[in-house]
Amino acid sequence: MPNRRSFFRKSIFASLELGTFVPAVALSQRPIPSKFVHMVFFWMKDPKDEKSVQNFIEGTRAFVRQIKEVKAYHVGRPAMTDRPVVDNSYTVCLVAHFENKNGHDIYQDHPAHLQYIEKSKDLWEKVQVFDSMMP
Repeated sequence: MPNRRSFFRKSIFASLELGTFVPAVALSQRPIPSKFVHMVFFWMKDPKDEKSVQNFIEGTRAFVRQIKEVKAYHVGRPAMTDRPVVDNSYTVCLVAHFENKNGHDIYQDHPAHLQYIEKSKDLWEKVQVFDSMMP
């Protein structure tokens, strides 16, 4: 065990001396590589029906996986952070990342997306979309 600790200690100091040590904080502060982000917030008709909400979340993940233009995605529930500027009133959100607006436009017309909307539209009472593009 002492040899192992010694090895790690020497490796860390050597990397610091060579200037190759990159703190984890610096790695986490890199910009997201996607140029276009599509954020969709759903207010479900029956947000207390956990089975229905969970099925909706799984269906959302399933349809997004079918679209190759989606480079990364997140499907989640409100984090219930307690600050005046935070809106925790939605039930589910989808954040999808695209290389560019063209990828987003393909996604909008993709049969999996259109089928998802048709199948799910009766489950929500409100949808709010925010799209963001890097300059």
